[in-house]
Amino acid sequence: MTPTGQLAEFVAETGFRELPADVVAAAKVAILDGFANLLAGAGQPVAERETGYVTGQGGVRESTVVGGGRVPAALAAFANGVATHCLDYEIQGHPSAHGTSSILPTALALGERTRASGARLIAAYVVGWDVQQRLRTAGELTALRAFHPPGVVGPLGAAAAAASVLGLDAAATATAFGLAASRAGGLFANNGTMAKAMHPGGAARSGVECADLAALGVTSNPEILDAHRGFADALFGGTADWDAVAAGLGKTFHLVEPGFTIKRYPAEIYMQWPTEAMATLRDRTGLSTEDVESVVVEPPLFRQDLSRPAPESGLDGKFSYEYCVTVALTEPRVGIRSFSDEVRFSPAVVETLPKVRLRENPMIPKDKRSTWARVTVRTHDGREVSETCRSFLGSIGNPMDRDTRLAKVADCLGSVGAEDRAGRLVDVVERLEEVDDLAELTSLLG
Repeated sequence: MTPTGQLAEFVAETGFRELPADVVAAAKVAILDGFANLLAGAGQPVAERETGYVTGQGGVRESTVVGGGRVPAALAAFANGVATHCLDYEIQGHPSAHGTSSILPTALALGERTRASGARLIAAYVVGWDVQQRLRTAGELTALRAFHPPGVVGPLGAAAAAASVLGLDAAATATAFGLAASRAGGLFANNGTMAKAMHPGGAARSGVECADLAALGVTSNPEILDAHRGFADALFGGTADWDAVAAGLGKTFHLVEPGFTIKRYPAEIYMQWPTEAMATLRDRTGLSTEDVESVVVEPPLFRQDLSRPAPESGLDGKFSYEYCVTVALTEPRVGIRSFSDEVRFSPAVVETLPKVRLRENPMIPKDKRSTWARVTVRTHDGREVSETCRSFLGSIGNPMDRDTRLAKVADCLGSVGAEDRAGRLVDVVERLEEVDDLAELTSLLG
């Protein structure tokens, strides 16, 4: 069987009953984090503009847009995908890919339209995540050039989730993959701008549309992944590890093995290590901005596009080692507000940012599960203090406990004045497999 057929059969044959208990538990952790990101992200400028755009289109009132009423399912998936991703705060798989913002809005939109159960939403999320991460793993050793992973594998993960909600058979699911593969893309050069959030948002919309079109009999290449001039040829340079797609399919699940990272800070994944190092150093030594003469950052990955010594905005700062270390020093805590323009151009940040520079350390491993970062501060009185972060809180090697995860949920909802919903959202998601109709969930998101 071809890789496309293998994945299509997996999606068609994997319902909630086929999921091990630890996979269900992991999915609910990821889904709760996703809904927290969705609600918090809905208050960001890009999400507000996208919501205005989709609600202005009119159409059948099928699915809920957070902060924007009800619209056709594909448009709801798009707007909610943008909102879920725009903070850059959602969980991340290994290898790196933002799965939730492509998959969860897709499953939610179609689940609401079809009055699906919570158990079906969980199953759709799991198979969508597995498809996306297996494809990401298959292409891990191939340079994606300028392509952003959520735009590359996101449409396929979203199509898998959509096919699962709709109950498509393997043939129709393979067709949905063929349609979705032609929509793959998304460019790294848009990181730091509002366009980045549209990579997973567009993937979510594609998932809905491609599954719906496949159900209507629209055709595509049913072997799209390894076809001549198909997905792998175009995006993986013609080289893919198809054994990684098939290994343990339906028996082991990427949500559990290797697992996922829960971001502690709303910034690009490589920012997590140096941000935590500086925050820890500040707390341990009592450093203030007045003490600091210079800061040297040895980042986990020395890459040109992640060095932005003068980010143009708070949003741009999410992709700047210099900025993230600066706010970890100047802010009481690094949170959603830390990446606002108000903080970016505050006197403390403007004064401190030029003092931060990067230094490449060739001894730092490149693999995310073994990499680390170090921050060294020289003070005006001649002292030199440093801190190394090897496994930031929330990483696979240093997982968050439940209380810390729920604190993140409360913080996300509090950022948009919805803190009164936090307890109810946690309750619904933690018993999601018992929810018969997703209206109980969408009533908290409206």
